Amino acid sequence: MKHKLNQYQLAFFRWRRRQSNNRIMPFVLSVVVGLFVGVAAILIKTIIFYIEQYAVYFAPNLLAFLLPLIGFLLVTFLNRNVFSKTAYFNGARNVIEAIEQKSSIIKLRLVYSKFVTTGLTIGFGGSSGVEAAIISSGAAVGSNVGRVLGLGYRLRTLLIGCGVAAGISAVYNAPMGGFIFALETILPEFTPTLLIPLLVAAATGKILYEFIMGEHLRFEVPIADFAYEQIPLVIMLGVLGMLMSNYLLKTYSLCAQYFSRIKNDYLRALIGGVALGSIIYLLPPMYGEGYVSINALLNNEERSLIVNSPLAALPNTVWFNLLFFFLITMVKPLSTGICVNSGGEGGYFAPSIITGGLLGYLFYKVVVLLFPFYELHASTFMFLGMASVFACIMNAPVTAIFLVAEITQSYQLFVPLMLVCAVSYFLKYYTENLSKSVEQPKGQSKALRVDRILLNQLDISNLVEEDMDPVREDASFRTILENFSSSNRDVLQVLDSKGMLIGVITLSDLRRQLGDVSNYDAVLARDLMQPPTMTVEIDEPASVVLDKFDKSKLWSLPVVRNGKFKGFISKSRLLTQYRSELTRVNRFF
Repeated sequence: MKHKLNQYQLAFFRWRRRQSNNRIMPFVLSVVVGLFVGVAAILIKTIIFYIEQYAVYFAPNLLAFLLPLIGFLLVTFLNRNVFSKTAYFNGARNVIEAIEQKSSIIKLRLVYSKFVTTGLTIGFGGSSGVEAAIISSGAAVGSNVGRVLGLGYRLRTLLIGCGVAAGISAVYNAPMGGFIFALETILPEFTPTLLIPLLVAAATGKILYEFIMGEHLRFEVPIADFAYEQIPLVIMLGVLGMLMSNYLLKTYSLCAQYFSRIKNDYLRALIGGVALGSIIYLLPPMYGEGYVSINALLNNEERSLIVNSPLAALPNTVWFNLLFFFLITMVKPLSTGICVNSGGEGGYFAPSIITGGLLGYLFYKVVVLLFPFYELHASTFMFLGMASVFACIMNAPVTAIFLVAEITQSYQLFVPLMLVCAVSYFLKYYTENLSKSVEQPKGQSKALRVDRILLNQLDISNLVEEDMDPVREDASFRTILENFSSSNRDVLQVLDSKGMLIGVITLSDLRRQLGDVSNYDAVLARDLMQPPTMTVEIDEPASVVLDKFDKSKLWSLPVVRNGKFKGFISKSRLLTQYRSELTRVNRFF
């Protein structure tokens, strides 16, 4: 098998050389990635559907609260025994980390492992979202297509973006949402050369999914025309969306802190499963992703959310309904935090949409109660609430506008969607950054991400300065002086008989011996050398190498491959190549 793969790669390299001036290859590969990810989206939705159907069908109503526990225990078992090497990986954050720190290399197993664990989690009632799995899978498809074909860092990164765009596009029936999400969240910045491959991948994923699964909309309901007299209400909802997003993030953080104290994985799953099952028993709308509840509210079936709850025995009054919807709006983040941190899998993408929809409906109910003369529509405020909360949670206001418009077919709400996202995201950004400092926190800086990705496009092996005259550990002081006199560096490597790096000698190490001429042949390299302060692996990302230069305060570092010396790399040469990359017209393609 290995021989066949090498032959295939060789044939591809020859084809690529013949096509050196042909820019069609990335577009062809974006179609390939889109097709693979479209199949992945179909599989994960099918898994969730059948698990959900059979779990609910075979579980008596009274025992439904045990379903999340079963799902959490199964996922915990799989993550410990089958998918242990990929269990840590969870969506966009880890994809960005792989691009910045791991040369856009993502494990092949992630193409399918998250299908199973996320499918089990949501199918058995876990209150999370499927998008973390499809983002992980799409990124893994793009990365591994690039690796199999021997592509460099730049094209691997582009294909990762294509995989993410195709995944979101397929799962949410939102090609523009997937395209913009990849640009706004995964890739560092917009360039015209990224445009077509991402669009092609997003369109391919959606077309394949729709061709096999049929046309689908998350929320299909007639949308009334928006009246500009409602703008003050939109602004108020934007403020509430920002406050709700803060509540979501704090709730997730508290859940993570609490469950991290439980060291036994199965005990953590047991506690989390029982807690979530109890919440679902009391508040059935917390079961699964939550799209069923949102569709029920859009179709004026709010009573269906209460009917299976023990609370249904209470008097059905206006104030009771308000209290119930306030309760499920505030508990949804808690159920998601419990699910994701106690043993389940999934992301915060869908929960932010659901929570925003519930917030919008609650806001609509309160406004109608206080101002009955207003002619308002619940769907309008539910969709605006979705966009508001999503924009803040995912730090993606543009994605929020297009995604909500596509999944609801509410294009006539573009202006209020823009306004509500602008209000909520500005308030979030102001409270987190501008009100405290004019500098954006380093870990969140877009400029830092661009910087690291540009650095990682440099190949360290091409920057190594080979040294063909190594110093052996038994070399005399005189020999060392002769080597320094013929070198333009202030450091020499000391190797053993097998070529392994065992130490370095700097000019400062020699100064103590220069005055004693009688020791020139008695003092050996092993007496002068020091262990290297830091070494560089030849396949390390350039951004990591630059960090090593900054930490060590050196201008030259030895480069090794599994301990065997390969040469030196200088900080000046690395920065010169980085500047050259920075001034390229098409930096990311």
